[in-house]
Amino acid sequence: MKKLLYLPLSLVLLCSIFLSIVNTITVKADTAEYLRIIDDTTPFYSAITDTEPLFYLPYTYYVKVLDKDQAFAHVECRASAISPAIDGFVPIGMLFSDGLTVEEPYVNVKIRSLCTSILFEESTLTTPLQYVFAERDLTYFGKYINKSGINVYYVSYNNRLGYVKESDVYPFAINNHPNQLTFITPEEPLPDSPTTPSTEPTQEKDLLGMKIIILACLILGGLVALIFALKSKPKQYVASNVYDENEFE
Repeated sequence: MKKLLYLPLSLVLLCSIFLSIVNTITVKADTAEYLRIIDDTTPFYSAITDTEPLFYLPYTYYVKVLDKDQAFAHVECRASAISPAIDGFVPIGMLFSDGLTVEEPYVNVKIRSLCTSILFEESTLTTPLQYVFAERDLTYFGKYINKSGINVYYVSYNNRLGYVKESDVYPFAINNHPNQLTFITPEEPLPDSPTTPSTEPTQEKDLLGMKIIILACLILGGLVALIFALKSKPKQYVASNVYDENEFE
């Protein structure tokens, strides 16, 4: 009898555990808003009051929106799905909502040091944080051109954020995010060029006209020659026998 009572209780317990798991999964589902970077110079500021950005966000990738107002979006970005996040501010008008499903929103790129170099605190490369030896992997966040016109990259190395010079790392390329580039307006096909009228009928008419003119000239020339020949032909005289009266004497 006790065993029969345990069976319904076990079923109820299992059902409650299952519902709890489902609710947990539902709560943990990512319902965040992701906005897209649609050019190469979308700035990422550490504070709204900053006059110079930390770096430019990677083109075609996304940032996670934490909050927003009419001017700025408070966003979060990462160098990869498992790396620590950094938060900052982006002008809201420079971000794009494409409505697509975003599975891997962030760029995931490692760049490698070419030589022994320095990780700097600022983009002006004035305050060194530490040395970076050659052949070390750096986690890439974005790029920037400092006031001296030097290309620098904002990176993470040994859990420290800073800048390295472009000339101190190996060349690399970043592929576009796999999501469709819906923010690019498709180019409209060029209007069909007006059909050039065929010149063949005109050429045939011109050729026929030339033939007629040549034939007319030949005929006219023949008539003129004939008339000239007739006019210049010597007159013919009929010979008459003249008899001398003395021949019969």
